[in-house]
Amino acid sequence: MRGKIAVFILLLLWPALASAKVTMTFYSRELGVYFPHAFVRITGATDAAPDKPIDTNYGFTAKTVTPALLVGPVAGKMEPANPTYVRRSNSHLSLVLSDEQYDQVLAIVKKWETWPQPSYDLHRANCVFFVGDVARALGMKVDDSDARLMSRPRSYIINLIRLNPGFGMVTPGGRAERALAAPAS
Repeated sequence: MRGKIAVFILLLLWPALASAKVTMTFYSRELGVYFPHAFVRITGATDAAPDKPIDTNYGFTAKTVTPALLVGPVAGKMEPANPTYVRRSNSHLSLVLSDEQYDQVLAIVKKWETWPQPSYDLHRANCVFFVGDVARALGMKVDDSDARLMSRPRSYIINLIRLNPGFGMVTPGGRAERALAAPAS
């Protein structure tokens, strides 16, 4: 009987004993009429708030998609993709984040949300640049020098994976999870 009680107590405490984790996945959607074409999705729960599930995504895009974005800067915004759009997009690389890294990602989102308008520039500040900024904040190697990659979300993220082989690996299904080591202080 005592063994059954111990198992029952362990089952009740299991959620508190399990470590929370936040997973961030890089997504792309090569071209098309819907935006953003590159974004990150964050799921899980932090260690600080394991009872508050997270399931959100962030991508930077123009507030209004018009021919004006081909000419120069236009108003920009953070745009969460709807669940169908996320499902139909390509997931490339998933990283397990510490609470501190999660906070770093949120700081990048806040930075892009609060830029003075017009903030979206097809050649200097688009969804691909945003994804690169998130990767850079996590200590990943980022190459923003190839203008062709900065307008090709899928190619950019594949290049990001090539530049950072220790941060995760892509499986044929496009899914990967590997702990992202906290940068040494």
